[in-house]
Amino acid sequence: MGVPGGDSQDSYRKFVAKHQLGDVPQVSNEDGDLWDQLGNSYQPRWMLVRADGSIERGGGAPPPDIVQDALTPA
Repeated sequence: MGVPGGDSQDSYRKFVAKHQLGDVPQVSNEDGDLWDQLGNSYQPRWMLVRADGSIERGGGAPPPDIVQDALTPA
């Protein structure tokens, strides 16, 4: 899920189009409150929240092993 933050809806749409993220659901966060709650301060960021509640975070594109791990059933 994408959480663009701190900008207008038009800017979100341009960002999503530019980075070919149209297949990823997006949650509007114009005021940045959700980013604050998640501990994000810049784009692009990724966050993996596991079923046990543990969280991994990073900047840029997520590493392939993180993506594979996220897609592998427990």
